[in-house]
Amino acid sequence: MKYLKLFSFFFICLLFIGCKIEKSSPKPKFDLDKIQLKGKITVLIDNSSLSFFELRGKNMGFEYEILDSFAKSIGLRLEVKVIQNQKDFLRCLNNGEGDIIACNQAITLSAKKNIDFSIPFYKTHQVLIQRKNVDSLLLKEAANLANKEVYITKDSPFEARLKQLSDEIGDEINCRYIESSPSIEDLVEMVASGKINYTVANENLARISNDLHANLYTKTVISAQQKIAFGLRNNNPKLKQRLNQFLRLYCVSPQFAFLKHRYFDYMDIDPIIQIAPTTKGNISPFDQLFKNAAKKYGWDWKIIAAISCKESNFNPNARGLGGAFGLMQFMPNTGAHYGVYPNSSPEVQINGAMVMINKVYNSWSSIPDPEQRLKFTLGSYNAGKGHIDDAQRLAIKNGLNPQIWDGNVQLMVKKLADPTYYRDAVVRCGAYRGPASVYATAVYQKYMSWK
Repeated sequence: MKYLKLFSFFFICLLFIGCKIEKSSPKPKFDLDKIQLKGKITVLIDNSSLSFFELRGKNMGFEYEILDSFAKSIGLRLEVKVIQNQKDFLRCLNNGEGDIIACNQAITLSAKKNIDFSIPFYKTHQVLIQRKNVDSLLLKEAANLANKEVYITKDSPFEARLKQLSDEIGDEINCRYIESSPSIEDLVEMVASGKINYTVANENLARISNDLHANLYTKTVISAQQKIAFGLRNNNPKLKQRLNQFLRLYCVSPQFAFLKHRYFDYMDIDPIIQIAPTTKGNISPFDQLFKNAAKKYGWDWKIIAAISCKESNFNPNARGLGGAFGLMQFMPNTGAHYGVYPNSSPEVQINGAMVMINKVYNSWSSIPDPEQRLKFTLGSYNAGKGHIDDAQRLAIKNGLNPQIWDGNVQLMVKKLADPTYYRDAVVRCGAYRGPASVYATAVYQKYMSWK
């Protein structure tokens, strides 16, 4: 009996040790050789205006476009896996769900304990996001953050910086969190709408947000300059070496300079087209051009005028996110398809848009009501038809009418920004953050006000 107890004790010890060894064993390697066998490289990416988003059916994003070029350079397809929660990046990387992290990540000593980094491809700094039209709340120095409430994502680099800054200024900065764990871009939008007063973002994302929300003030710097890089597993030396080789050449190339210009400096382009003053009684300086283009297809010219008003406020020199340009805000690839380029005349821009709008309208022949069909067309012009198709499928699944925009498909377009629906099998792509749900209604209302 004594020996039996002793044997049982040793057996349990061995079992415990075995379990400990198994638990602490290193993760299997997924280095470049195994990645190449799959024929694709998977990026774990943030869904934001800086990292990755879809605009009018096209995948875009500063970091996405860099990695897409890298994947092509090594003969692989780039697969995108959108990550909603910051803490999921490391887990998904280490269990092999992705190969590279792209979330505007700064290289820090604390981050280097868990992941490896590529060489940096951009430098930025952290800034305070606040509203410029509230003088009593506007802070122009980091020291003035003492005793203020700043909403941030928990366990983010911004939280670490604010705690460090509290120590530097000798006063408490009150970090606040929202239970739903919104993205940085969502927090920026909450500041713009007045729901919260302060948040923090990297300056490169803040610069884009500043163009999207004219009431934001983003010039209060709260950190030193930081190096932005891609995250990698610690046991992927071959992938790191190949990515670094690519970045060393790419970051000094004209292609990269143009990419930075498109995402960060697009508002600085000099005008190429002179805008005539609006004649009294007219909607815009281009009324006759709208009338001529619409007449060819039997359209009411005020519809295309309303689109132009919403897109560019009738500015043929307007530049938008990701390279959108002109009166009708064509994306470069789409514009070229319709013979429209950044230096095209207003007449060419308007004619190209009319052809595109008429084509999209005809594609919605399944919508019997002309008013609803027009709203589906306007939503598709903004988001791309694929996303509106997704919204229709979601409408059916949720017991709504897929042929009615207002209160039905419109609501499902909003749901496409809900992380719950990203995992839904009926959704084609989980990276849409566009405003098509409000865009279509706004353009339609503008048109009706002129009719």
